[in-house]
Amino acid sequence: MKQRMYREKISLASSVNEALHEATFFVATFQPARGRVGIRFLLKARAAESEKLAMHVSRVERTARSNQNEQESLDDSSVNRIPVHFLLNFADPASKRLYDVQRVLTGCDNDLGKYASCGKYEIPNMDSSTEQWMGLFHLFIDTAALDNPDQDKSLMYGLADTQELSNTVSRILGLMKDMFESRFNNKGHHTMVGAESFFSPTNITLFVSAFFEHSYKGIRFIHKASFNVHTISAQLLLAITLMGATCVSPQDASSAEGYSDVAEYLIFDGPEFGKVFYIDNPSLARENMEILQAAMVISVIQWSKGDVTIKRRIRTQRFPALVCAARALRLTQVTNQAVSDTESLDLDRYFYRESLVRAMAWLYLMDSHLAVYYRNPPQFKIAEACFGLPQHEELYDTMEPSALVNASQNATNAGLTLTLKSVIQRLMEKDSGRFEELITQPFTLFGLFLVIASLHCILFDFQALDTCVDLSGPFGSLDTALDRWKKMWDLTYTTIMPSDIRKSGYMVHALELWWLAKKLTQKPTGIYLESGFALDSTATFHEMVRELKGFQPVQ
Repeated sequence: MKQRMYREKISLASSVNEALHEATFFVATFQPARGRVGIRFLLKARAAESEKLAMHVSRVERTARSNQNEQESLDDSSVNRIPVHFLLNFADPASKRLYDVQRVLTGCDNDLGKYASCGKYEIPNMDSSTEQWMGLFHLFIDTAALDNPDQDKSLMYGLADTQELSNTVSRILGLMKDMFESRFNNKGHHTMVGAESFFSPTNITLFVSAFFEHSYKGIRFIHKASFNVHTISAQLLLAITLMGATCVSPQDASSAEGYSDVAEYLIFDGPEFGKVFYIDNPSLARENMEILQAAMVISVIQWSKGDVTIKRRIRTQRFPALVCAARALRLTQVTNQAVSDTESLDLDRYFYRESLVRAMAWLYLMDSHLAVYYRNPPQFKIAEACFGLPQHEELYDTMEPSALVNASQNATNAGLTLTLKSVIQRLMEKDSGRFEELITQPFTLFGLFLVIASLHCILFDFQALDTCVDLSGPFGSLDTALDRWKKMWDLTYTTIMPSDIRKSGYMVHALELWWLAKKLTQKPTGIYLESGFALDSTATFHEMVRELKGFQPVQ
């Protein structure tokens, strides 16, 4: 009975999500017995001159599609209707400032969707209802409201202790100056001029707050509630400060870019990272995890810069070092089973284990990012992906003690100990039995984004082998997995809280990665294999997406 109910919900969720997958603020009421779904939308509008409008869209009744065999592939028309605004904007080879890249990743870019309506390209045969609703979404969602961090957050994270903050700033500056003198020897375009002003207590407060307000949406592996600028490592605080600065203003982003090279060498070439990288059997001690987190954050900043030399260094040296460190720490095997139906929740243990899981999940995402956008062969393999999936977003992100109690009480044991590997196995199996069991489990947008990214890594390997081996069978299994993932996404996305959607940054665009995987599964050579591997630019990827979508240049 429970599985039948979920199948009905999936069918209904698919009908909603097909055209409105980016509509953030809505409530969907399922009525399986009547075969209908009622939707009420309330969109807050933003007009010219910042006048606030509100539009109430009346209840819409949609007849649910009949439940089809779960292995039946989605028809081409439904796949083609998926907008790909994020993929085109993020992968646009046109020069972008570091500030602009971070706004795209955090969901604060007002230009998302410009390709579909008034930019360089037009979409032929776009479904009219989809086009209208997508236009409404980009018109009425006030992303400008995300521009400024909440000032109350300046009292969090230990930032209120100004005297101790001054001591912390001095510690960071001391480390940076030592690295600058030993590594750069005052040569080249690198400089420490103005560092004391940039890393002032006032700016540290602003940048750390901005990090958790914006950048954190896509880097949710640092536990906010227990974060304290005075107790974490100087390297992690430095990386977080620089990342936060990239979201504040173009000027601050430019300054952060000037200091990020020094920070990169300080983190990767320092003795702390060396302890993880070179010592046998390093432990999952706090200091080891913090230097790993710092290395992950600074890598994002560095590969977002336009310098090809830096991009190549991150891809060929720094990220492989992170992969080796993760394996040495055995992060590929970490799970979080702190939530139990029989024992009271140990919050310290839960947050510790969940942070480990999320760090490994995010490293896997970094690997898939390089594979998808730059054709870099994946370094992690699904056979070793025995780590858990991110779970219980509300509990992990809660800052208020009272809300923490409620969230911990609502956290339930999923029943299954799911790892990324086991989820992929269930999705790709010919028999649907274990998939039916899988869809009864709760998933987060982070977890589902991780799964679709993993499927892209598998697709990458299939495409390479397809040049000399008949892989029609494996491609069929992958196509089945993609259809099953879509059903899980529809069910999760149409029932998740709007607040969780807004906190997820670029991960809300997972459906665009699904679209890309579906198109490439149907046309494995669409990636232009002759163009090579391990590229330094997203130009090839951008051109491929444009062609797969059928865009035509506007005359």
